[in-house]
Amino acid sequence: MKYRVSVESLILVAICLADMLVTLYCVTAGLAVEQNPIMAACFNRGPGMFVVVKMLSFVPFVVAVELYRKKNPDFARNACRCAIGLYVVTFTILTLGINMA
Repeated sequence: MKYRVSVESLILVAICLADMLVTLYCVTAGLAVEQNPIMAACFNRGPGMFVVVKMLSFVPFVVAVELYRKKNPDFARNACRCAIGLYVVTFTILTLGINMA
C-alpha cells in the first residue's frame, strides 16, 4: 500500500520552507534582520544552525500529524489547517508590524 502525505501537510511544509529560504536569502544579503530572537541567535551561529532549528520547529509536527492521520484523519486535517492559519496570520501580523513601524 502506498502512503500519501496529506495536502495540508504539503502546504504547511511549503510555507515553512519558503519562509526559511526567503529569510536565509534576505538576512544573508543584508536586506533584513531576523526578528525572532531565538532564530536570530541560531542565525548568529551560522546559517546551518538556523536551518536545523527551523526544520525542528515544523518537521516533528508534520510527522506527528501524518502518523496520527491514520487514526483520526479529520482531527489531523484540522490540526494541520489550524497550524497553516496560525503561521500565515502570525507571519502577516509580524511582517506588517515591523514594516509599518
